[in-house]
Amino acid sequence: MTPKLIAIAGGTGTIGSWIVRALHNSPLYKPIILSRANDTNKPNTSATTAIPADTDPATKETYEIETRYVDYTSLPSLTASLSGIHTVISALLIPSEKMVDYQVNLLNASIAAGVRRFAPSEFALSQEVHKQVDIDYAKIVVWDAVRAAVKRDNIDAAAFPCGMFMNYLAVGTSTDVAGERRRKRALAGFSEGALMFHPRPAPGEGGTPWVEVPLTPDGDFPDITMTDIRDIGRFVVAALGLEEPWGGRELGMAGETRNLREIIGIMQEVLGEEVEVRTVTREELQKRLDALDQSDILPRIDVQYTMACGQGGSVIKGVLNELCPEVKPVSIREFMEEAWGK
Repeated sequence: MTPKLIAIAGGTGTIGSWIVRALHNSPLYKPIILSRANDTNKPNTSATTAIPADTDPATKETYEIETRYVDYTSLPSLTASLSGIHTVISALLIPSEKMVDYQVNLLNASIAAGVRRFAPSEFALSQEVHKQVDIDYAKIVVWDAVRAAVKRDNIDAAAFPCGMFMNYLAVGTSTDVAGERRRKRALAGFSEGALMFHPRPAPGEGGTPWVEVPLTPDGDFPDITMTDIRDIGRFVVAALGLEEPWGGRELGMAGETRNLREIIGIMQEVLGEEVEVRTVTREELQKRLDALDQSDILPRIDVQYTMACGQGGSVIKGVLNELCPEVKPVSIREFMEEAWGK
């Protein structure tokens, strides 16, 4: 059987590269990376990109993946680049108005090229929660365009929310070489700063593990869905095998959903020490947000995501967990033991 060609826009990024790895490991599919053209690689040219088989520094194996260089501003050029592609998965990360233009162009080019399925860049919270985060307005606009295309029967499509990245639990510092290697492997290329979880702060940051807990409206600890970035690729590949239409649905994936109090308990057991709990109300977070300028994009995102988590906004229904039971995602305890276990 000839493998189906699956194009991953942003296939060299953190999430995109794990989708590429999962596709490469399946005999049913062949990944094609879509990358923005540059001075060296002109639009509608191709080359190969070496993707490390793993982010473990000790792993030297790489995958040679075909890369097609594209011009996201040119619909004809983009359409030509999608020749023979069965499904387009977007993992683009462009925090600006270009996010809308690039992805809508990618959607329209997919339709023009006869692509069967399309997935916009999601891999975070649900569509409803995007309204609570400034920068996520682009995802709402793109999803509206995608659903309209599905309604017209132009293409099949789905969004893939996953909740909070479990990899936040590996952000910190390790005191020995072996521990640092485990931590980096657990990060899986994730390079964002800490958010809510501070399992091993740097000495200059106090050194004591702590968690910021956004309280629910009734003053309790919220439930949170967390998914390892590495499992996102496995879920996406499983979704490609579904015979039923994606149907313009949110095909959510959930590594594990637990109450934040339980997660803190797991942290304490694995770390072998007390974890400080710093509760914060929505009102306090709103004051923090009001003190930030609109240009403080990343700090505003952190506050708004924390607020969303306090309202249960990170909880994702595991639709793919039910449809694809063969995928066994990493649990929070398993992840913590990989990153920090003795």
